[in-house]
Amino acid sequence: MYKGIYTAITGSNLKMMELDNIANNLANVSTNGFKRTSFSSRLYPIMEGLSQSSTATLPDARAMAWTGKYAIDSGQGTFQTTGNPLDTAISGEGFFVVDVNGQTNFTRDGSFAVNRDGFLTTSGGHNVIGISGKPVKIGKDVKSAPVIAADGSVSVDGNIVGRIKIDKITDVQYVADSLFTGKDAGPATAEIKQGSIEKSNVNPLRELVSMITAEREFQSIQQMIKSFDQLTERAVNEIAKV
Repeated sequence: MYKGIYTAITGSNLKMMELDNIANNLANVSTNGFKRTSFSSRLYPIMEGLSQSSTATLPDARAMAWTGKYAIDSGQGTFQTTGNPLDTAISGEGFFVVDVNGQTNFTRDGSFAVNRDGFLTTSGGHNVIGISGKPVKIGKDVKSAPVIAADGSVSVDGNIVGRIKIDKITDVQYVADSLFTGKDAGPATAEIKQGSIEKSNVNPLRELVSMITAEREFQSIQQMIKSFDQLTERAVNEIAKV
C-alpha cells in the first residue's frame, strides 16, 4: 500500500508540473513570438518492464511515475500588420539571433527598436545579431526609416548597413518570454516581412481544455492517495485487534 501511495504521489507531482506548464502557456497568449510548450509523461515504467532511469521522479523507487518531458511547438503563429518599419516577422523556419548578456539566444519576436547607441535591439533591449556575427547597427542620426528586405538586409538612407541573421536551431529550450536556447544548425530558409509581428502560437481554448483534463486527473490521483491512506489505517487497526 505504501508503494501505491508513493507511485500516486509521483503521478501527482507530474500533474502539477503539467498544470504549471499550461499556466505558462496561457500567461503568454499575448507575448509576441512565444512558442507553446507541451508536456508529456508516463506512469509505472518499472511495471511495464522498463529499466530504471535518472529521469524518474523517485529514482530509488520500485514503482513510480516517469518524469515528464517538455517540447517546444515551433509552429508559426499568426501575423499582425503594424506598419511599424522596425517590426519584423519571420515567414518560414528559423529564429532571430540575439545577444543576451554575452550569451547567444534566439527569438521569433521581431518587435525591434533602435537604442541610444544606434543598434537594432529586441523589445527587451538585447542586440540583434547580423550575418557578420556582430550586432546590426542602424545609426543614431538617420533621415528616414530603415528598410528591411525579405532576405534580412537592412538599408538606411539607401545604404545597406547590415543583414539580420536567421538561423535554424535544434534542441530548442525555453528561457523566458520569447527567448530560447538551442544548437545553431545554420542559416534558415525564411523570409522577413517588414511592418508585421508574429503573435504567440498558443491556442487558449486548447490550453483550457488541457487544464480541465489535467485538473480532473490530479483530483483522481488525490482520491487514490486518500484511499490508500484509509486502507493503511484500516490495516493498522485490524492488526491491533489481533
